[in-house]
Amino acid sequence: MTNNQVSITIDSKKHTKDSINKSQVLNNIESSPIDSISKKKLFKLPKIPRNSSFFILLAILAESFIIYASVLVKLTDMSPINLGFYRIVLALPIFWLMANTRRNVFKIPFKDIAFMMLAGIFFAFDLLFFNIALRHTSVANVNLFGSLACFILIPIGIFFFKEKFRKSLLIGAIVAFCGIVVLIGGKGELSVATPFGDFMAFLSVLCYSSFLAVIYSLRKRYGTLEIMFFACIGSSLTLLVLALIFEGLEVPKDMKDFGIIALISLCGQVIGQGFFNYIMGKVNTQTSSLVLLFSPIIAALMGFFILGEKLGIFEICGICIILIGVYFAKKESC
Repeated sequence: MTNNQVSITIDSKKHTKDSINKSQVLNNIESSPIDSISKKKLFKLPKIPRNSSFFILLAILAESFIIYASVLVKLTDMSPINLGFYRIVLALPIFWLMANTRRNVFKIPFKDIAFMMLAGIFFAFDLLFFNIALRHTSVANVNLFGSLACFILIPIGIFFFKEKFRKSLLIGAIVAFCGIVVLIGGKGELSVATPFGDFMAFLSVLCYSSFLAVIYSLRKRYGTLEIMFFACIGSSLTLLVLALIFEGLEVPKDMKDFGIIALISLCGQVIGQGFFNYIMGKVNTQTSSLVLLFSPIIAALMGFFILGEKLGIFEICGICIILIGVYFAKKESC
């Protein structure tokens, strides 16, 4: 091999080596962390979990706002029917504005509008009995009866919506209800419950269960905002008539009283009921009924921190039993 051939061979090897080094550098640049991150499409929003546990947590949050509104009811002297009327009327324009951004709500068939307003009538009587009950019993006692909606919604879901019966859910609900009885029973003579107040609370839960059942059937075809708008119309008209007959139309006595009523409307109706009814379209009636079993726990804690109601060892034991029952019910049913 001549010297010229040797030098050519060496140069070609160097050229090949340089090419390899350059390609490695380019590959390193292309596979840099910045590029790999960009390939993951940072602009893509994370998907919202669609499992029942996620919606149960959201429903508990919504229920907390509803119960907070029930605590605020004790801070105003307005008559119960008038209070329910203002709660609905103040929420009505909010639902109308939000619903109209999606569609013209008045193009919905009249038959379905009437059905939505029927749901509102059920809710109006629920508010009527609920507000009367709060004046004659404790917040926890009212929500004890409210948790009975679980046992009303389960058969409704089975017989009317053809949902599968799950024994674990029923057993867990019974265990949780025993815990609710322990929680309420722990109050003893310090409880402000009366038979009349308890009866009003029972009528309230019957109306509320009917309201939720109608909402559940409507959520298969319509959004939350449309349903809540027409339901609020049905509720407000019903409560206005009842207020004029039994109490006369009242106005808030001062700005502080109006502020409390507005907060009741925002927390209880717009956020609480609106959010809970949205969730009714994402899970079945049996799963959503589990959330109602948390009501006495939330009510007892709020009554303790806000109203100074008693919370002793029996109440704490009751809370633990409720949690065990709900866990068992959810474990195989959701």
